[in-house]
Order: sequence, then structure tokens, then C-alpha cells
Amino acid sequence: MQSRKLTYLLLVLFFSSISTASELTDTEAIELGYSVSAINEALKNPGAPGALQAITDLGHDQRYYVMVRGWLMYQLQGDMSILQASQGQVSDAIRVRIDFIQQAIRAIDLE
Repeated sequence: MQSRKLTYLLLVLFFSSISTASELTDTEAIELGYSVSAINEALKNPGAPGALQAITDLGHDQRYYVMVRGWLMYQLQGDMSILQASQGQVSDAIRVRIDFIQQAIRAIDLE
């Protein structure tokens, strides 16, 4: 539930940062929505085929780089907080996601 709220918050912040909503055609807006949804799914299941590609596809677009990188950083900070608070005793899923997010950030930063 918290992940869904974060996703919606990021979408609202992103769309409010666009100078005018008319800059995106309906098709572009739909494609952007699918891309954001794909990133959300990649963060839920980092081991899925194409998970990293979903992030780099949107992250390499200079219009959305800041949004994607910010999203990844917030998720990473949250996961690192969980890791630190639990004194290293967290599920493997969180450790895998931390590694995946760090890899994704490197991948979009290097482009």
C-alpha cells in the first residue's frame, strides 16, 4: 500500500512539473504511464526479465531522468533505512532490491 502511495505521489509531482500538460500527446502520455508502471513492477520484482531495461529505457530520456533517479533514490533510502534499523537482518528481497537499485542508478547515470 505504501509503495502504491509513493508511486501516485511521484506521478503527481512529475506531471505537475511539466510546464504545460498540452506538451504531451495522448499517445505519449499513455506510453509514459506504461513506462512508469513498468518501473514500479521492476522495483517489486527486480529479478524479472527486462526489469533493468524498464528503468534504463525511461531513465535515459533526459526529460524523465530526474524523476526516475529521484524515485530510485527514495526507494533506496527507504530500503537502506529498513536494513539499518533491522541491524542487517532483513529479507533477501530487500537486499536484492538494494543491489538492483544501485545497479539501476549506475546504469542511468553512465548514459
